[in-house]
Amino acid sequence: MDKLSEKVLEYGIVLKPENIYYLTGFFPTTKAALLLKEEPLLLVSKMDQRFAETSTVEFKAVEKFEVEFNLKCSKIGVEKKFVSIEFYEKHLKGKEVHDLGFIEEMRKHKEKGEIKKMKRAARITEEVMKSVAGELVGKEEREIASLAEFKIKEKAELAFNAIVAAEENSAIPHYTPGDKKINAGEVVIIDMGAQAEHYNADVTRTLCLGNEPEFYPIVLEAQRVAIKECYAGNEMKNADLAAREVLREYGCEEYFLHSTGHGIGLEVHEPPRLYKEATGRFEEGMVITVEPGIYKDYGIRIEDMVLVGKKAKLLTKLEK
Repeated sequence: MDKLSEKVLEYGIVLKPENIYYLTGFFPTTKAALLLKEEPLLLVSKMDQRFAETSTVEFKAVEKFEVEFNLKCSKIGVEKKFVSIEFYEKHLKGKEVHDLGFIEEMRKHKEKGEIKKMKRAARITEEVMKSVAGELVGKEEREIASLAEFKIKEKAELAFNAIVAAEENSAIPHYTPGDKKINAGEVVIIDMGAQAEHYNADVTRTLCLGNEPEFYPIVLEAQRVAIKECYAGNEMKNADLAAREVLREYGCEEYFLHSTGHGIGLEVHEPPRLYKEATGRFEEGMVITVEPGIYKDYGIRIEDMVLVGKKAKLLTKLEK
C-alpha cells in the first residue's frame, strides 16, 4: 500500500498470476485478482478456493469478478503491460489509470528463498541435460526433447518446451524440434529448463559431436567477458556491449541475432533485459541469464544463470 499512497491511488488491481503469487503466496490456476487497498483482498474462483488457503492475505471466492471490479474510485493502478483492451473498456474508462510497475521492480531482486528454488530448478535441469547428452546420435530431435521433458517432469515442472536443434537447425534460435535424425559429427543446441515451486531455470549448451566448430570458442569467450560485467553498480548495457565486442573482433557480430540475456525468476523471461541500449545498472540480488550466440550455417549458444553481487556468481555449474 505504501507504493499506492505515493501515487495517491485509491485502489490497485493485480491480474498477472506471477505478481499475485509474489505478493500473496498463492498461484492461481484460473482467473484471479488481487485488490490493493488498505487491507489487500484476493479474489479467486471457487475452483481455487482450497488452494487460496495458502495465501498470506484475506481472500474471497467469487462467481462474478465483474461485480468486484466495479470500483467507485477515480484513480486506480493496474499492470499496464498485462491488462487487455477489453478489461480497460469494461472497468477503467473514465478513470485516471497508473501503472503498478513497482511490482516488477520488486521482483527483480531475489530473496534467499527465491534463489534457493532457482538453484534447485537449475540442478534438475543440469542433471537432465547430462543424462540426455549421451543419447543423441541416431535419435530424432523430437525424441531427445520429449525424453528431456519427461525426465524434468519426474522431479519438477517444465519451465518451457525443450529446444533440441541439430546442425543446420541450430542456426534458428527458437527452433521447434522436428524429425531430423542426429548424426555423429554434428552440432546440437539443447536449451531447457525446469521449474521448481514456480521458479524457473534456463540453461543452454551446444554439444559438438565431432571436432570443435570454429565459432564455439568465440561464443565461449563472449559469454565469459559478458558475465564479468554483471556486477552491482555496473551499467546493464555493458554486458551486451562486451559480448558484442568479442564477436566484432572475430567478424561475427552480424550473426548474433538476439540480446545477451534476460532476467529470470517466476517467468523465464522477465526484466531486466541485457541489450546494447539497456538503461539502468545491475543491482545486488538480480538473477539473469547470459547467452550470446552465433547463427550462420549452424548455431552456437551457451547460456548460464548468474546472480548479481559485488561480483557475478554462476548459479549454473554444468560443464561447457
